[in-house]
Amino acid sequence: MSEQLVNERLAELSSKSLNELAALPAVSSEDVVRGGKKYVLSVWHDALEAGEHQIVVQAYKHWFLGIGTMRAEGFRINSKNERRSLTEEELWPFT
Repeated sequence: MSEQLVNERLAELSSKSLNELAALPAVSSEDVVRGGKKYVLSVWHDALEAGEHQIVVQAYKHWFLGIGTMRAEGFRINSKNERRSLTEEELWPFT
């Protein structure tokens, strides 16, 4: 379920222009209930050197005493509107 949430939000963000993505806040989070389960869905935006922007969508499902599951996917976009998926290593800070 968290994979579906991440993919849906990532698809929505992927359709936006560089200017729209550049206007995103550094982080935004919301509670989402899906299938009777509560997730925290966050969007991380980092402005990088050379005009690139990194967008990460992260879903967290709390389980017990601060333990939970997390899923994250993302992409980078440059000033030429070229996009690429983030590598596993680039996603480590978000998982």
